[in-house]
Amino acid sequence: MSRRRKPYTPATSTTPPNDGTPLGGLSDADLLREVARRRLTKGTFDIDAIAELATAAQRDLGEETLAAAIAALPPEDDKPKACPKCLQLVPVKAKNRLRHILTTAGELRLTRNYHYCSDCGRGFAPRDAELNLPEEGEVSSAMERRILDFGVNDTFESVAERWSIHFPTSISSNLVRRVVDRVGLRCESAYSDEALQMACREKPEEPPSMLTVATDGSMLLTREANWKEVKVGVVARGGFIPPGEERQRRRIEDARYVAVLGGQPEFKKGMAAALAVERADEVGTVVWLGDGARENWTLATELCPLAIQVLDVPHAVHWGMLCGKVLLGEGHCLLPQWEARIHELLDADSPESAIGELMDCLEFATTAEHLAALDDVVGYYRSNEKRMQYRTFRSMGLPVGSGIVESAHRHVLQVRMKRAGQRWGLVRARRMVRLRAVYRTAGAVRFHWAIREGLNASTAKHKNQLLPNAPRRAKHRYTPSRFSSRNRAAAASK
Repeated sequence: MSRRRKPYTPATSTTPPNDGTPLGGLSDADLLREVARRRLTKGTFDIDAIAELATAAQRDLGEETLAAAIAALPPEDDKPKACPKCLQLVPVKAKNRLRHILTTAGELRLTRNYHYCSDCGRGFAPRDAELNLPEEGEVSSAMERRILDFGVNDTFESVAERWSIHFPTSISSNLVRRVVDRVGLRCESAYSDEALQMACREKPEEPPSMLTVATDGSMLLTREANWKEVKVGVVARGGFIPPGEERQRRRIEDARYVAVLGGQPEFKKGMAAALAVERADEVGTVVWLGDGARENWTLATELCPLAIQVLDVPHAVHWGMLCGKVLLGEGHCLLPQWEARIHELLDADSPESAIGELMDCLEFATTAEHLAALDDVVGYYRSNEKRMQYRTFRSMGLPVGSGIVESAHRHVLQVRMKRAGQRWGLVRARRMVRLRAVYRTAGAVRFHWAIREGLNASTAKHKNQLLPNAPRRAKHRYTPSRFSSRNRAAAASK
């Protein structure tokens, strides 16, 4: 079936201006047809050549139109202008200072007055603000948006090579690098993590019935410190699994991602912002999945004290298999049966049965290594006993696997930052990690706008007050209100 297309609407005016000029009797469409006719008379063309001719004409006319529009602007006066930061009047420091800007229509050469505020220690050009040009850099906002979309998804060298396929202009890999670094710094300078999360995805009008939270770590190769851990967190709406659909592939929607190359306090702040925007304090059921690391459960207890903590099944089985490989030997023919038995024993309301059969293996432990392996897995299961009630969790329709965060590792980090031979500088890695999380949360269309909105949130009026990137004193209430649907203790006492 053929797709129906919208009826063609001419983009150019078909009405002549009749302004008394020699060509005033011709409309814009007539002028374009005449230009096309003259160029086509120079030779024969196929459809690709004609399309290239149209693109070249568009580029030439775009640059000429851009230059003509800038020349038509009223001249600047020499009066002092208000500093954007302190609002004091600042005299002109230099007249007609030249700036080169690469736009989607071509290169722009702009001369304007430059002012310098000695109190603030910063310079500014009022005409730049008038034209909505970025304070720094050599590209316009529209051009920056396009380059950024390429730069966060592919290597800088590959972006410069692919750019010429999609656009008539050419750019260098160094330009891509500078744009990504500049926007990454802007992302780090956001008014608050909560403001950035709200810009990426709007706060739900009603609290969701369920939130699924998962956290994990991933190793990234850096130049200065070899392997460094990147902490990744996911906050997704929903997650309920109907009985019988446990093995069906489910798509995660409305998810927020937090990725930090840094310490636990920074990661905690990012997760707290994502949970606050998702109205976690008002959600009836919050499930927190983790790999058993103590810091995961500490984070869950501090941010969501009533969340149902679940040790994901793959990690529980992984620890059982580590013990089996030590006892039986790497590559032993009975290891598949060992794994199947671990799965069977863990499908219960507690790991006691698994612990019992592991303790029965003590009589076969002949070395200190065997004893240490058994001690490790038994201690791991006992410390996470309340988080391993898998039969109960499944009957409630709760997720027990780590697929949500394993998927985040792939499409947030690995697809861009863990390619063969890549080694990252720490500063650029920190920025790219944060940019990738924002990109996956906001989506390609909203990405560039969300970073600007998060940076300018201090001057915007939000429905709820946003705190800057500072210690969260009273913003997050670790004890739910007695009116909250999550305060089960208060509900039980009624």
